[in-house]
Amino acid sequence: MQVGLSTKLLGYVMAGVLITSAAIGVVRVQNERGPLNDLIGKSGQSVANATASGAASLVAGFDYGNLEILAANVARQANVIRVIVRNQNDRVMAQASGEAAGAYKRFESPVVFDGQTIGSTMVDVSTDALETALNDLYWRVFIEQLVFGAILGLIVYFFTASGIVSPIRKLTTAMEEAVEKGDSFVARDLEVKSRDEIGRLVSVFNTLNKSLASYHRQLHSKIDLANQELRDKNIQLGGRTLELENALDLVNTMATTDWLTELPNRRKFDETLSRMFHQSERFAEEITLVLFDIDRFKLINDSHGHGAGDEVLRDIGTLLRLHVRKSDVPARLGGDEFGIVLYHTNCEQAERFVEILMEGVRAHAFHYDGFQL
Repeated sequence: MQVGLSTKLLGYVMAGVLITSAAIGVVRVQNERGPLNDLIGKSGQSVANATASGAASLVAGFDYGNLEILAANVARQANVIRVIVRNQNDRVMAQASGEAAGAYKRFESPVVFDGQTIGSTMVDVSTDALETALNDLYWRVFIEQLVFGAILGLIVYFFTASGIVSPIRKLTTAMEEAVEKGDSFVARDLEVKSRDEIGRLVSVFNTLNKSLASYHRQLHSKIDLANQELRDKNIQLGGRTLELENALDLVNTMATTDWLTELPNRRKFDETLSRMFHQSERFAEEITLVLFDIDRFKLINDSHGHGAGDEVLRDIGTLLRLHVRKSDVPARLGGDEFGIVLYHTNCEQAERFVEILMEGVRAHAFHYDGFQL
């Protein structure tokens, strides 16, 4: 079979363009691979640093409960496999595992409190996302370069074909102008200088250009109308969502808080005591439970009314909040009964705490309706 000159020219042009595209693709892959590796490294180290910063005060205060919560929250982040927090003796204080798995990179960061290193955090970050991104990059570059090479080869071939260079150039210019200007592009007819295939192509382009301009106007009009309706719906939905969130917050607060003293109620106290008891067993830390009631409380109610009794309960709640630490849990159990869980506290320390609390209660002046009780 005899091969024509046009076919040979097309073959040579396509071969050269495809080889060039392959070389460009290799360079692109090398240039983009580095930033992807840097991104996963910066992201992982950022998570480790942020975890160390958030754990500093918790490690210093031996707050195992909140450390566990912090570790669990970090582990729930995408691509996090494991989170471990250690103290300065390399003892594990909290750890959690995420849903990610597979190959990983490990990032560590010191836990610094008041200028001193008191521990460390270790975060294992999955590299599956990096591998997926690299595979996607390989395929994307391959397909882009293949398509680019084929299109470029055809354009070069058509530009070198005798008799059609000028019309093709005009068509390309008009198309590029339409793409660059987008919505602001004003359709204009190209001059038809011949009645052959190129002339007919120009005529079809002119017709298509006008149709597209009309379609763009109609489409944007519909989009503007739809966007306005969507904005209105979003405003309505946002208001309802806020109302629901506020209602849920109120219900949750009412379910776990004593309305009179604003302390945790019996339900919240029991849940917290159970959790802290298991933590103390797990980490061999001491906790102390303090229970007390108010002497002559019934006499106050009978002599001055329930309003006076409520005022006394509120004052006791205030005194408890002033004397306990952030890690301790005071609560009103019911009536004039109160309870306190003292975290990381032995019996001797608890006795001293009770003495200080009793001194504060004795020194406090309880008033109701302008009279001292």
